[in-house]
Amino acid sequence: MSATSTPKDAQATGHRVDSQPRHDAQLGQGFPLSESTQDNHWLEQKVGELVAEDFRRAHVFSQFGIDFCCGGGKPLSIACERAEIDPAKVVAALNAVTLTGSKEDELNQLPLDQLIEYIESTHHQYVREKAPLLVEYSEKMVRAHGEHYAEIVPFAGWVRALVEDLMPHLMKEEKILFPAIRGLSQAEHIETCFGHIGNPINAMQHEHEEVGLILQKLHELTNDFTPPEHACTTWRVCYATLAEFEADLHQHIHLENNILFPKALGLAQ
Repeated sequence: MSATSTPKDAQATGHRVDSQPRHDAQLGQGFPLSESTQDNHWLEQKVGELVAEDFRRAHVFSQFGIDFCCGGGKPLSIACERAEIDPAKVVAALNAVTLTGSKEDELNQLPLDQLIEYIESTHHQYVREKAPLLVEYSEKMVRAHGEHYAEIVPFAGWVRALVEDLMPHLMKEEKILFPAIRGLSQAEHIETCFGHIGNPINAMQHEHEEVGLILQKLHELTNDFTPPEHACTTWRVCYATLAEFEADLHQHIHLENNILFPKALGLAQ
């Protein structure tokens, strides 16, 4: 199911995902940009490239509500405008991040076959473990509270849409795209049905964007995964699990969009 198709539960309540991003020209007057050369250097770089250079910058962007995975192709200046954040504050936080070694930095140095193994064993496995729990929790919320709280039924519909998007997505990566990238990294000739490696990569990136749209809708329905005071334990556990699930997806998608895929495209040239 694509994010641009509204789940049945969401249709019943009039909710929909707006799949049309705002045009940059419609962003209006943003915060004034710093005139320093260093600040301009930060602001002109793409968000995904900044995170690829140092993974801890992802934590900075998360704190400011800047999308570094699906939105990683935008310059930082545009990302700040979209998030309505003063770029000077973001730049100051980035300048405070040192470039010392860490586990996350090491991932950028892995051979592609090892990076794929890490993505599958860590992030794909996490999705398979946690996705059924999210569906279970949300459906339990519907049974217990759906008649009394209007947001719960569409919430459960979007959780199921998220899972239904992700599960076949993982299979397509593991059965089609990742084996082809492994072959490229080992200079092996592999017969494929999709032509240039850029074709399945573009398809996977599009599906990543659809997942981002669903997560945006879930944020709107849950007040950024903040349970109300009257929420029961299952309700609170569901929101907390979803917040953790999103954080893992951000890291997961970043590794693919901004490290794995560009390196694979480089090998295919």
